[in-house]
Amino acid sequence: MKATFGITVLVTLLWLLIATGQVLAVDGNVVYTYGQVSIHRSSDVLPAEIGMPVGKGDVVETARDGIAVISLVDGAEVKLRENTTLSLDSLGKSVSVRLSSGSVFSRVNRRLISGFSVKTETAVMGVRGTEFFVAYGRKIDSYRDVWVCVNTGSVEVAILETRDTLIVEEGKGINIVGGTNLSSPQRYPWTRKLNWNMDPAVGNVEDRTDLEQAYSDLLDQDYD
Repeated sequence: MKATFGITVLVTLLWLLIATGQVLAVDGNVVYTYGQVSIHRSSDVLPAEIGMPVGKGDVVETARDGIAVISLVDGAEVKLRENTTLSLDSLGKSVSVRLSSGSVFSRVNRRLISGFSVKTETAVMGVRGTEFFVAYGRKIDSYRDVWVCVNTGSVEVAILETRDTLIVEEGKGINIVGGTNLSSPQRYPWTRKLNWNMDPAVGNVEDRTDLEQAYSDLLDQDYD
């Protein structure tokens, strides 16, 4: 573990010295990648590597076969699945990330971070707990569905257009239909297949859960 930590620190320092001509306020780093993963920084597109620092304004993008785990400050981690674009909007003690496509797992230590939120095109998910999953689903009319599933703790979901809110408790999930209509929180069988692990030293971090299967759980669903 000490050797791994030393290598990570060395790689991070090297990245800080790369000749990009930019000064980066480091708020985290890449801890795992698989497949094609890119960091968009200003006008540059950089291949993500383990130990590479990330900061406010960076955009992390995974391709069809890609997966990435990013450590943000000392109290949050995010795991991007394939075909995902995630912007690091605000970092530090209050973290805000924006999901433009795909899906992301988030793990938050509320003792170290005062706030954490994931924004989509229509909603904001604010953390009251520790682990949750946000993913885009099918497109209905102008906006895409959004899935929110909570593994531990609770998450407050707020719709930007209507300002409707609700709390999703541990073990439950919701489907934001068309990005604006909140479903009632419930236990979805498909969420049991989600791989919440973010530590490659512990085991496999890859998650290939088929989100299309989630729609079979929407039968007889009542919407608020």
